[in-house]
Amino acid sequence: MLYQIICDALLVFGLGLGGWQIVARLRMPAPEILGPVVLIGALRVWHTIDLPSMPEFFFPAAQVILGIFIGSMLDRKAARELKSMALSALVIVVWTLSMIVIIGFFLERYSVMDFQTALLSASMGGLPEITVLAMASGASAAVIIVMQLIRMLGSIMLFPVLFQKLENKKTGNNKQSVMVSVLDTEDRPEKPALEQSNYKADHAHHQADNNPRQNTSFPDRIKLSFNRRAIRQQAQFFKESWKRVLLTLVVAAAGGLFFDSLGVPAGLMIGSTFFVATASLTGLPVSKISHSLLSILLVAVGINVAESITLDTILTMTQTEFVMPILIATTVMFASSLGVAWIIHRLTGWDLPTSLLAAAPGGFTVMTALAIKHDLDPVKVSMLHLCRLFAIKLFIPFVFMWLI
Repeated sequence: MLYQIICDALLVFGLGLGGWQIVARLRMPAPEILGPVVLIGALRVWHTIDLPSMPEFFFPAAQVILGIFIGSMLDRKAARELKSMALSALVIVVWTLSMIVIIGFFLERYSVMDFQTALLSASMGGLPEITVLAMASGASAAVIIVMQLIRMLGSIMLFPVLFQKLENKKTGNNKQSVMVSVLDTEDRPEKPALEQSNYKADHAHHQADNNPRQNTSFPDRIKLSFNRRAIRQQAQFFKESWKRVLLTLVVAAAGGLFFDSLGVPAGLMIGSTFFVATASLTGLPVSKISHSLLSILLVAVGINVAESITLDTILTMTQTEFVMPILIATTVMFASSLGVAWIIHRLTGWDLPTSLLAAAPGGFTVMTALAIKHDLDPVKVSMLHLCRLFAIKLFIPFVFMWLI
């Protein structure tokens, strides 16, 4: 039994890694997430091979580890910044509930969706949480999964492209500033040799920082990780820090299980984040998660999304009575999310990419993972998405009780 579980996990995860590499070579955005979704989703839809499901413990474990990554980033300086999130959270909640009402009634009026399905289709929460609400309320889970997947995949593909455009624009502005600086200093005396050598050293160091190990390809990363010197270094590190690693895992698992037992949305990740962050703020030694492991976690997220893709969801997307209303509703959601992101950016002074992910209509876990992947602030993104999930969890059941 255990042997079969291990073989199934290795098969599915191997396909996920393969999808990552295929999409990465095509230079598509977020390949760690999108690759497994495309490859495994296609195999499941067309029944090319009989794919087993991932073991039930796999994705919960990934959520806990992701929570460690986020929680270990929260220091006292970051905690002070949380006070500035109150206004942003209010904006997110008001926008979320407004979209549920406006888009929900639009879908109920102009498509063949029933009222429950329309409202849940307009709810911009995580796929697992909204699916559970759909099953509990008797709504059409297949239609709701389609809407959630469209928004999730749209967010995965759209926002990294926007980040790249913003980065290119910033790089262009920096180049112009450098050219102006060079022109201004042409007539100045040449720097002493010592200053020039210091500048070259600093420049070389800067170039090294801009080419971190996580930007290398997956095969190269394997070679770097498993050469003799790297193995000795890893063994020495584990010998020195295994107690800290064990403490971090115990704290994270306890927090995740506690919040999950309370029914908190994405409780495993939220609980582990909260407990690890609390431990970090109180001075307990906590371990950080490497970027190499982060890429593996993103593959796990993509595999989890692919589990929801079936032939029924594809057929639902092709029906005429759904296509146009869904396209209109999705366009309005994404357009409004860009406007809300701009408002958050102006109110708080956060960088625009972080504001975009905080207001993105995609799922909680995927958007937080994207924030980490692009070196943005996952605490801000995850907290605002959590506020949104809580608002949906409180709002939808009472609406169903009141109107149905």
